Amino acid sequence: MPYSSDHLTRLVQDDHTGEVVDLENQIAAHVLRGTDRAFEELIRRILDAWTRAFGGPNHAALSGDLLRRILATAQASVRRLLGDVADRAPAALADGLGPALAMGVRQGTEFVRAASGRRRRQPRVPTVSRVLRGEAHRIRDLVVERRDRALHLLHPDRVSRWSHMLAGLGAARAALPAIRAHIAWVINAAIHEGLDSVVRATAPLRVWVSEADACTVCLAYTGRVVQVDEPFPGGLSWDPKQRRARAEGIDGPPKHPNCRCRAVPWDDAWTTSGVPFPLALQREAHRSLAYGTARPSESRTARLRAVRELLRTVEDLLPAVEARARTALQTGRFPAAA
Repeated sequence: MPYSSDHLTRLVQDDHTGEVVDLENQIAAHVLRGTDRAFEELIRRILDAWTRAFGGPNHAALSGDLLRRILATAQASVRRLLGDVADRAPAALADGLGPALAMGVRQGTEFVRAASGRRRRQPRVPTVSRVLRGEAHRIRDLVVERRDRALHLLHPDRVSRWSHMLAGLGAARAALPAIRAHIAWVINAAIHEGLDSVVRATAPLRVWVSEADACTVCLAYTGRVVQVDEPFPGGLSWDPKQRRARAEGIDGPPKHPNCRCRAVPWDDAWTTSGVPFPLALQREAHRSLAYGTARPSESRTARLRAVRELLRTVEDLLPAVEARARTALQTGRFPAAA
């Protein structure tokens, strides 16, 4: 017997997404190995050296051997820390591709069983594509580029104040979230390839499922259904300023770095209890917009524009969702949920 749409949503957004996050974190931990803490310690040591040499962070540096030695220490540490990461990252990420593909196949099969109420044989896990391997190895170029940018800022001709030094060290440390984002992108691309093999073996349609706190772009896709060989439309967003009218269609998720959306198999013959699954997803997207369920990376202004568009274009909003949306527009903020 098939499950309810609410159960399917929880299966994808909570259980399956949680497994993906765990895999991302496992790979990131192997790649970084405490590098973030090492950068914290490096910044503290360089600040101590600056204070002993020049009197404190508010004092300008005097040119000469002291400044050159401090910069040489900072440069050597950046080379060592990011060099070690660059050496480890490609193999660690490439090793995660097979498990990610297998996870996508397994999760897709679990979803089909839950949605259709029938046991299905799990399709064969596809081999890792050359494209995925290329993306995995590209992480080294990303690290090297960030390292070289930091070293450029840490050149003696560009450092005369602590703020200049901190800018260079910060640029090096900023490689770490970029690495995590690239790991998430590649792993979720592999998950999608595994899911896609299940789609093609079991269903005529695909439906886009976003995270509960997805951005206004991904929320515009959630619940949208396309044929297996049909792309999703390009350029969608609930925020009118982010729309792209002439954008080309997209094969599917991930849509952007740190995107954990997925396109799961669907068949209109699968009858879930309650509201049909695609409609349930769309209503969850409406609720997310109206309640301001967003990540800190998305501005409140963009979210409010999306709410205005929601009220303008959707006529059958649930009463509680409509009330929340109107309150948000009137007050210019999203009150915390009761």
